Amino acid sequence: MENNEEKVSTGSEELLKKIVDDEKKEKSDKGSDKKGKAEKSKKDHDSGAAKKLKHGTMATVFTCVFLALLVLVNVVATVLFERYPITIDLTKDKIYSMTEESEEYVKNVDRDVLVTIFADEETYINYSAYNQQAIELLKNYCKMNHHISYRFMDIDSNPDVIKSYSDNISEFDIIFETDSEVDGETVKRTRKLGMIDLLTFNDEFITQLSQSGMSIDIIREQAGSDLKVLSYYGQAVESSNAEQAFTSALMTVTDPDPVYVTFLNGRNEAADLVTGGSPLSYFKTLLVANGYNVNEIDITTEEIPSETDIAVIAAPTVDYLPEEVQKVSDFLNNGGQLGRQLIYVASYSQDKTPNLDEFLAEYGLEIGDGVICESYGENYINYPYITKATDVSDNFSQDVISKDLLISAMYTRPVNTLFDEQNMVSTEKYVQSTDNAYTAELEYNSSYEQVPSDILTRGKQCYFAVGSKAKFADDGSGDTAYSNVLCFGSEYLLQSNILSAQQYDNSEYFFSVLAGVTHKSDGIFIKPKTIKGTAFDIDQSKKTVLMWTFIVILPVAVLAVGLVVWLRRKNK
Repeated sequence: MENNEEKVSTGSEELLKKIVDDEKKEKSDKGSDKKGKAEKSKKDHDSGAAKKLKHGTMATVFTCVFLALLVLVNVVATVLFERYPITIDLTKDKIYSMTEESEEYVKNVDRDVLVTIFADEETYINYSAYNQQAIELLKNYCKMNHHISYRFMDIDSNPDVIKSYSDNISEFDIIFETDSEVDGETVKRTRKLGMIDLLTFNDEFITQLSQSGMSIDIIREQAGSDLKVLSYYGQAVESSNAEQAFTSALMTVTDPDPVYVTFLNGRNEAADLVTGGSPLSYFKTLLVANGYNVNEIDITTEEIPSETDIAVIAAPTVDYLPEEVQKVSDFLNNGGQLGRQLIYVASYSQDKTPNLDEFLAEYGLEIGDGVICESYGENYINYPYITKATDVSDNFSQDVISKDLLISAMYTRPVNTLFDEQNMVSTEKYVQSTDNAYTAELEYNSSYEQVPSDILTRGKQCYFAVGSKAKFADDGSGDTAYSNVLCFGSEYLLQSNILSAQQYDNSEYFFSVLAGVTHKSDGIFIKPKTIKGTAFDIDQSKKTVLMWTFIVILPVAVLAVGLVVWLRRKNK
């Protein structure tokens, strides 16, 4: 019995002890859990803080790197923009841009050229939109080639510099200059451009001047300065001639072997039927634009200058006297050395010219009677004597880009060749009509229109031919020197409207021939640029592109980048 009570008592005690131990263990486990959770919470908190610090540091670093890159890109872009023409011309007619021909020439300039603008920069640029365009264009020349530099110079503050130039300098004049080595001596070559040289006046104004016996050069001389002329006639300015003038001046001062052209006047040279002025005035402009040095003399009283490479007999309506013909003959013979060129331009308005005819015959050439006409409408424009020619020699066509040349002519007398080759003189026909052409005299009908009357000859006719006299070199080298007579049947082959017309290739072809016979560097024909409205003049298509770019494309791009960055940060 006792034993049983002891057993029961002992079991209760053990059970109670077990319960107490379990409670203590449970409390101990709960305490450990709380401590563990607290430690874990602290650890998680520390880890989050570290992550935030890490992301904040990285964001700061990325921001600093981004800003540094922006600054670097800006610095590099500024340097490049200053040195190279990395520009976008948004103007409709690309008034601040160079043509491909000018760019090609400018890139190849290999000697230092200094361009001086005689004015304060701000004053010059603010004078007109044409001045601003000219300076922006000049800056592009300098960016295109580091050999070209420019400076502005105030006349009043630099009298000693002004005296160093042989030209008379006026305000707003521009001088291109180089120092060239000639026979062991340094020679300064300069070309001066006035404000008027950078501009083109409208045809109506030029016609009015011509009918009054005046010209731009005459009123320029009378006014005493270009600025005075522009103050009176500035409203007649039609377009910018800056690129043409700049490239011409550059060619003049950098050409290692400049070509000099002398027009021989004094024998009632033919007048343009439209303007009343010289039909070759634009031809002279293109000669200057292509880097030729052009001057004029009166053949009746003056000698042909010794430096002349090309003489031009510009459609005289009165015959030369024998002594005047002798001047031309001596010029071409060049003391027996040859190497000279003559451009002879015939005219339907000429009287009989037996002395000139005899001279031309020495070079195997003859000017026929009447004018060249075409029989079929596809070969003429409105009238049979306003013709189109496609039969063109490929001699001296090195500068010709057009594949199918189209030459326009009117009132053209036939140029006949008397032989192919004889006594070191040879001839060649360069531009010819179709086989269906004919020559005829013209008469006025009842409507006061000129129409062909008596037919003189039938068959293929020649508009332009070359007679060449050759001489072998005395040193036995086999080299040959030539003097050439380039004979045109009409002044209208070189008339302004035809030379400037894009649908005809007269300027391109004839200047290629001229450059070929004189061995001159390539010529350039540059179309004048009209400036209308503000300097920042863009067309509707460019406005649309800019609107969509700044209003839609850029904002959407920025929003998309921001959204991507936000989502990536949110998911981390």
